[in-house]
Amino acid sequence: MSKRLKFQKWHVPPPVIHVLVWLFIYIVPVVLTIPSNEITWKVRYWTTVPFLATLISFYVNYSFLIPKFLYTKRIIIYTIINLFMFLTISYLIGLWKSHAVDVGVIVAHPEPEIPFLWLMKSILALIFVNGIAISVRSTSLWFHSRTAVQKLELENMRSELSFLKMQISPHFLFNTLNNILTLIDENKELAKQTVQQLSKLLRSVIYDSEADSVTIKQEVEFLTSYSDLMRLRYGPELEFDLETDLSEPDAPIAPLLLIPMLENVFKHGIGPSVEGSSINIKITSKKGKITFESVNTYFPKTHQDKSGSGIGIVNMQKRLNLLYENRYFYDCKIANGKYITKLELQYEPLN
Repeated sequence: MSKRLKFQKWHVPPPVIHVLVWLFIYIVPVVLTIPSNEITWKVRYWTTVPFLATLISFYVNYSFLIPKFLYTKRIIIYTIINLFMFLTISYLIGLWKSHAVDVGVIVAHPEPEIPFLWLMKSILALIFVNGIAISVRSTSLWFHSRTAVQKLELENMRSELSFLKMQISPHFLFNTLNNILTLIDENKELAKQTVQQLSKLLRSVIYDSEADSVTIKQEVEFLTSYSDLMRLRYGPELEFDLETDLSEPDAPIAPLLLIPMLENVFKHGIGPSVEGSSINIKITSKKGKITFESVNTYFPKTHQDKSGSGIGIVNMQKRLNLLYENRYFYDCKIANGKYITKLELQYEPLN
């Protein structure tokens, strides 16, 4: 069996991203702008506390204030808490600045900075930090919401697929038991052979339907066994041909996906008199595509005919939409008294 490499999407945890971004903001400006090691140390010494204050302001907003107050439209409380935090941080930074001047890390300005300009710069810095926090938090919330929606859609899809799989076995069994019921009156010995053949098929239905996918070779083997079972009933008078060209026998396919089409072929392709009825099927798998084609004589069923309700094809189309969205083509038509069906499935080439 050909082995395919599976590439997993590289995922960096959000905390790691946060740490890397803050390290970049803190280290890079100092490294790029300061040529002297002594001055570099002094700048780092002075900027450490303002940088930590920025971190505190950012994460208090990011983790607590934004989700608890801003998103709940308690803007006044949000603003008051930020102003209080701003005044506290400004006071502490002022103390740290005085300490830095005392130890000679920075030099005091000969003229005091204008209070209004200092206040405006500080408020703009606060608005900038809070704006970044709001943007990051909103983006994170959007990604979490999107992930939650995708998980919900995936769970719904899995639930629906499970339900469809549960329908496969009863529908298949119902059609086959109808055939055996007919054989009991016509040929008891053949009916016994059919029951034995059915037991083998049911074993495949029970185990294969639990898997997410099987190989096209396994699917064809199941279809062949089902065809043999049906032909026991109709005998050699039925013109039947199942041709396969499996260049890629390990091509993946959803289990029991093709059986409704084969059931439909036998349902509508055989008339009251088997003689004159013909079924031709071709299944291929190559270059990333699985193809099922059938051409058979067409004998429409009357309303009184209870040999099938059509649920199999409806079931198949639902599974196609769920499993092969935008990766399949299905068409059926009547031309010159023949019923023609074609299904194409795309998969990743194995080589």
